[in-house]
Amino acid sequence: MTRRLRSFRSGVVVPGVAVRMLNVVVVAVGVVLLNPFPLWQGVAVMSALVAVVFPRSLAAWIAAACVVFGVVLTDPSPERTALAVLVVPAIHLLGSLSLTIPAASRLAPAVLLPGLGRFVIAQLVAQPLAFGVWLLAPGPVDRGAAWLAPLAAVVLLLGVLFALRAARAADSARGRVHGEGSGGEAVAARGADVRGPS
Repeated sequence: MTRRLRSFRSGVVVPGVAVRMLNVVVVAVGVVLLNPFPLWQGVAVMSALVAVVFPRSLAAWIAAACVVFGVVLTDPSPERTALAVLVVPAIHLLGSLSLTIPAASRLAPAVLLPGLGRFVIAQLVAQPLAFGVWLLAPGPVDRGAAWLAPLAAVVLLLGVLFALRAARAADSARGRVHGEGSGGEAVAARGADVRGPS
């Protein structure tokens, strides 16, 4: 009895590291346009490059913070606000994808369409809202509350750290449950069971 080889075509594929490199490009463009300080520009680009090699270091979010600092430390304008609302979530999205997509893998761009759709929907909501808030906020109030932006960034970073710690703890607990008395080590050695013909 001969065994037939089964395969499937995925169309166009790109290296998984392309997502991380795209994040470097977004960070570089965003920080050059939004942060006029060379020191913060260098920190942002270096953080994005570190995130290419070590995505779990959260260096991509440090780069996003550098973009936010540029907006906070300069005079407000609607176009800069709109660009920041576009760039910072894009860095977050690409940084999150970098956590799940191995650099050595091959990626079909079509699998990114659902995430891209959610990003576009978020922009359709956030851009008009940000512009409306900018129009309604008087100058003195805006400058007086500027210190809240870095504070919010710190709170967000702490939230991300706690979420990652909780996810890691949940994964280790799940691994202990599946590994005890259920042949988990043997299953892990063979690979994933996808319920298909072998």
